[in-house]
Amino acid sequence: MRLKMWRALGRAVRPTMSGRRRRVDRRIYLIATGVVVLVFALYLWAPSFLKTVENKLYDLHFVLRGPHYPGHQVVIVAIDEKSLAALGRWPWPRSLLARVVRTLADDGAKAIALDIILSEPEVSDELRVVARMSERLGALGVSASSPAGLALRQELDGLAQAADSDGQLARALRESGRAVLAIVFDLKPGFASSAPEPSGVPLKSAITRFRQYTERGRYPPPQAERAGTPIRPFEDAAQALGHVTMVPDEDGTTRWEALVFEYRGSYYPSLGVQAARLALGVEPAGLQLDFGRALAIGPIETPVDPRNRMLINWLGPPGTFLTVSAADLLAGKVPQGSIRDRIAFVGATAAGIYDLRVTPVSPVLPGVEKHATVAANILAGRFLQRPDWVELLEAAGILLWPLLLTWMLPRFRPVSSLSLVVVLWVAFYGAVHLAFLQGLWLPLVYPSLAMALAFVGITVYRVLTEERQRLWTKRAFQRFVSPEVVEQLADNPAALQFGGEVRNLTVLFADIRDFTGYSERHPPQEVVHMLREFLTRMADQVLAQRGTLDKFIGDAIMAIFGAPVPLPDHAERACRAALAMMKEMEALQTKWAAEEREPFRIGIGINTGEMVVGNLGSEQLFDYTVVGDGVNVGVRLEALNKEYQTTNQIIISESTYLAAQGALDGRRLGEVTVKGRTRPVVVYELLGLRASVETEPAPVRLTKVAARA
Repeated sequence: MRLKMWRALGRAVRPTMSGRRRRVDRRIYLIATGVVVLVFALYLWAPSFLKTVENKLYDLHFVLRGPHYPGHQVVIVAIDEKSLAALGRWPWPRSLLARVVRTLADDGAKAIALDIILSEPEVSDELRVVARMSERLGALGVSASSPAGLALRQELDGLAQAADSDGQLARALRESGRAVLAIVFDLKPGFASSAPEPSGVPLKSAITRFRQYTERGRYPPPQAERAGTPIRPFEDAAQALGHVTMVPDEDGTTRWEALVFEYRGSYYPSLGVQAARLALGVEPAGLQLDFGRALAIGPIETPVDPRNRMLINWLGPPGTFLTVSAADLLAGKVPQGSIRDRIAFVGATAAGIYDLRVTPVSPVLPGVEKHATVAANILAGRFLQRPDWVELLEAAGILLWPLLLTWMLPRFRPVSSLSLVVVLWVAFYGAVHLAFLQGLWLPLVYPSLAMALAFVGITVYRVLTEERQRLWTKRAFQRFVSPEVVEQLADNPAALQFGGEVRNLTVLFADIRDFTGYSERHPPQEVVHMLREFLTRMADQVLAQRGTLDKFIGDAIMAIFGAPVPLPDHAERACRAALAMMKEMEALQTKWAAEEREPFRIGIGINTGEMVVGNLGSEQLFDYTVVGDGVNVGVRLEALNKEYQTTNQIIISESTYLAAQGALDGRRLGEVTVKGRTRPVVVYELLGLRASVETEPAPVRLTKVAARA
């Protein structure tokens, strides 16, 4: 009957912990739902700063991966500082470039790609002098048909031919049969709303084969409004033309290669594509564009994004490719076989020529190395991809991370949950990095944002609710139980039953003998001082055994062992605490005698049995205590110390002796009918601990009854 009463009181005073947990769980799931909605809204909005963060995390993959061997199929002929010092400042005469082309052709290069703009003719001073002399022949009266005139004309023609650098370069390009020259496009602002129809005569090397040509409007490549092409002699002499226009991202970093550019309704491949085509021996008709899907270069399918761009698989910082100086090439200092069967990219690496680009692997990568990287990617089939289904995976991450954290975080303290989230994110990035190493770019920003916002939202909510409950629990118990027990209770407040429950516990009572007479014989200030010292020392021994101080009853102490935190050895711990209290009492008596104060004596009673334990207070006062017949027996046992002559003044019940007999020694005193009971109780004197168990029993950890909400 009393048990039902206490349980009813507990339900009236405060909602049960399980009900509270259900409400907390619902609210946390509402927080997770709000996070998912918010992140999806940002996902649809796609602010540029989040795109920049995504790109920077992508760049980090290259840093973590490190340089990759570029293979043996590409070589860079560098117009570097050494070449400028040896051959003169830039731009060089076209005759010098002709020598470079001839040398590369003679050394067996498969393709010669010039990353040099040749859109203007070169007129040397020597050619101007020859032209002026030819004009003056008639004025000087020299007949063109006379032997002297014919001889002079032949001489001037020879001088003109020798001074014609453009002609020399054009002949070198034509004779090599493997040269690719650069086109530069001026990018048209904005995006095309529809596919343009071809207009005018296409430039050389326009792509002629398409797969699903009607899709060109749905997947438009970058568009150009102007084109800078090589002069006609060079265009005619070259085997192919390829554009060198780079389209960086919003942060200025080049991550993509525009494999094709649209100009006046025709589509033109890049320099790297054309160089790779020649090296593979693929005819111009072997280029086939499948809009938004791939660019086929003979047998190789190069994946592209919806704008027909290729993710560049950067291989390393400047100098990753085999690089020879143009000066060394012309001086014959290049080792035999360095050029044979390779694509030779000729371009500037000297900082003063200002052909440098910001890339994920270097902020100052020469543009010629970008073209070399594209060709190497194609020849090796080493591509990075971001397929369309990645967006579904990204959406799944936005949805699942908050739900996972909603399930996991309530099981950890806020600091621990922060460590958990950090570990989860590092594992997430590690998985994404492994995918990157396999050639797949998976998104990070929006799933990571969902994870971060879910953590912040749930943690703030828990700090405002559960941590407040935790603080309340700690404040309620920190004066009565050990700090370790307080922490366990705060971690698992379900161990506190509001109302009461029947449990097997041990209760300890310690009382001062004849305290009324002692108080009468001494000044109040002295009594209070000694009582405070006594209670402090005794309480320390209770807490040391992980007992709970129930209350101080004037000069008496009531302690519980086994609640609120379950302790399987609660009877043994109570006996240990009692023996330690008596030892402390002896030390206090010696101290007081030295101070010429009258010491007092105490008696201790211990009982083990079924008791009702819980918050048995009121709405105004929290009172965690025990009630029941077992508590009454403990009180009576303490009083028996007045009737029995014992060594330690500690009397325990038979139930306590049986529960802890493996750890202690006791002496049977007999059967006693205590006040208020009809059945006798067998009592023992606690003599001490057995020698084999003098050490402290292993601490018992609280088993979490339920996960924290």
